[in-house]
Amino acid sequence: GPEQQGRPSMRAGPRVIGLALALISLAPLAMAAVSASLVRSALARTPRVHRVACARMSTTPVGGSGRVCVVGGGFAGLNAALRLAGMPWESGTKPTITLVDKSDRHVFLPMLYDLVCGDVSEWEVAPRFDELLQGTGVEVVRGEFVDIDPDLRELRVRGPEGGGIEVMPYDRAVLALGGQAARPAVKGALSFRTLDDAINLKFKINSLLKSGVPLVRVLVVGTSYSGLELSTQLARFLGPRRGLVTLVGRGEDVLADGAAGNREASRAALDDAGVEVLLGRSVDLESATRARLTRTGDEGAAPEYVDADLVVWCAGSAPAERTRDLGLALTADGRIAVTDTLQVRGSSDVYAIGDMALCEPLADTDASAQNAQVAVQQADYAAYNVWASLGGKAEMPFRYTKLGEMLAYGTLDASVDAMGLLNIRGLPGATLRRAAYLYRMPTNAHKAKVGFSWAFDAAARAADAVLSAKPPDFTAP
Repeated sequence: GPEQQGRPSMRAGPRVIGLALALISLAPLAMAAVSASLVRSALARTPRVHRVACARMSTTPVGGSGRVCVVGGGFAGLNAALRLAGMPWESGTKPTITLVDKSDRHVFLPMLYDLVCGDVSEWEVAPRFDELLQGTGVEVVRGEFVDIDPDLRELRVRGPEGGGIEVMPYDRAVLALGGQAARPAVKGALSFRTLDDAINLKFKINSLLKSGVPLVRVLVVGTSYSGLELSTQLARFLGPRRGLVTLVGRGEDVLADGAAGNREASRAALDDAGVEVLLGRSVDLESATRARLTRTGDEGAAPEYVDADLVVWCAGSAPAERTRDLGLALTADGRIAVTDTLQVRGSSDVYAIGDMALCEPLADTDASAQNAQVAVQQADYAAYNVWASLGGKAEMPFRYTKLGEMLAYGTLDASVDAMGLLNIRGLPGATLRRAAYLYRMPTNAHKAKVGFSWAFDAAARAADAVLSAKPPDFTAP
């Protein structure tokens, strides 16, 4: 990524068992010490966060060093705000940095699967903004972005719970609106994109398990990343005695756009997890529990029907409706059109990053993908360019580096593709995935708390494995 001042920057007996248990018991203590140190250092470096209610937003321009407004608290927006707060502003020139989001939480989307299956806690993957941004110098405004006036340099934001419209002046704005999942047309069928989606799915699965149904039947629609990770993790969570997971998709193979190594690993994981895979089928939902499948390219064939307790739609993305009325330059697919410096075409004071933006010079490259990796790298460049533009320095064109991709198939199984050069699977892959996601947590304080929690859970699992292991038979010859 760019650098801060110039460029956007793995013979047994009681004694052995006792030693193992002792080491395991020390691991959480060590993590606690590291956590405490990281928290102290993070809080000591920066001022406390200001909590601002939308209803109290000023309608007059901020004086002095001005204001940078970042709209959207996902990967792109949150990382841009944090990066801006850490830029080397000259004395007296640091602007007020305001993050606007309609939610009170940042959601670490790639780990919602883990949340559904109980492998992580909600606070770990969906921390509150007021806790997460403590000590960063980023101001938080909770409200729903309505529109922007580039000529007047104003945002309009609706307060939470149907509050009134407030006007927020800015000197620079960064729009990180985030994508939207396609929602199933049938009421009662589920989608899987947001924290609410994950909590709803988890609640419904647990309710079915408690109801005493002989088998929880789940139909997952979509054979790309989301459908693959959700179906394999659900199948392993439920097990063959409690559940049957069916994955269906239009293509003739899974993960059509993914790395070859991950595609091969996904096929093996689906088979090992016991997922029923139906490829080459288009799906029409007749109800929230029944799907009609038609073989693609053979519409005259007799349809198949799949009954399920739950249908989860993981196919496709919704049209970019939220950008249409903003009055900004758009691409043919409705995304905000931005230049190589991530400025909105025709609006030099407004930057757009993340899923709802498209860097036109890189439209035919991997940089056009709508994923967290692109969003985080764009956040780095956008923050640098905002800093540069306010300081009279040259801005830098966005350059994307694809670092690979990761898929999780269960607590102890994942596939990691490193730039197409190396594929790491199984427990090593799962360990590397957790380490990478811990590194990508937005602040040192949150990394420390989550790292301690994960270390404690791993130590508990290791202790349980040792204690439940069959003791050696010392009487055997």
